[in-house]
Amino acid sequence: MFEYFDDKFKKDSHSCGEKNNAYPYPADMAKSLCHLFKNYGGDSFNGGLYKTVKPDDIKAWSERVCQAFPRYEKTMVYFGYDWLGRAFATENPEKGDHILLFELETGDVFQIEGDIISFHNNELVRYGDVTLAEGFFTEWQAATGLSLKYNECVSYKIPPFLSGKDEIDNLYVEDIDVSWNILGQILNKIRG
Repeated sequence: MFEYFDDKFKKDSHSCGEKNNAYPYPADMAKSLCHLFKNYGGDSFNGGLYKTVKPDDIKAWSERVCQAFPRYEKTMVYFGYDWLGRAFATENPEKGDHILLFELETGDVFQIEGDIISFHNNELVRYGDVTLAEGFFTEWQAATGLSLKYNECVSYKIPPFLSGKDEIDNLYVEDIDVSWNILGQILNKIRG
């Protein structure tokens, strides 16, 4: 199902994937989402470039993103995130016609056409620089020599929505919960 993704994205040795076939997946959850969570849930790939959400963390991701982006409903299914902590969700799991990218560092939300399968096999594989800022990740990793664990992301000392620069010196490793909590609160203050 995710053969092109499997060719490009290699599981990190410190992945904490939880392959849990007994997890109570909702009856209306799309087959591709169930497959993703059952086979890749909680895995980290390519040094932390991309991570899949653990099934037990779906609700936490919903609350986390909805705090920073309150106009989005908690019914969306968050399935992955990248090294910058940007979250990926499907708005309509049954239909699966597009993916949303929640970019915390800018406060923007982007729509990516396609379903879970095309997102993993096409967007991440062919357009990784656009979707995951893969080139910037490679630059950051070369400068720091670091890899990211499941609960870590790279955050901005001064986020772009406060005129921070996309530069290595403006980045640091942060706990994903702390990053979303702090930046989410700042975003909401700015929005009024």
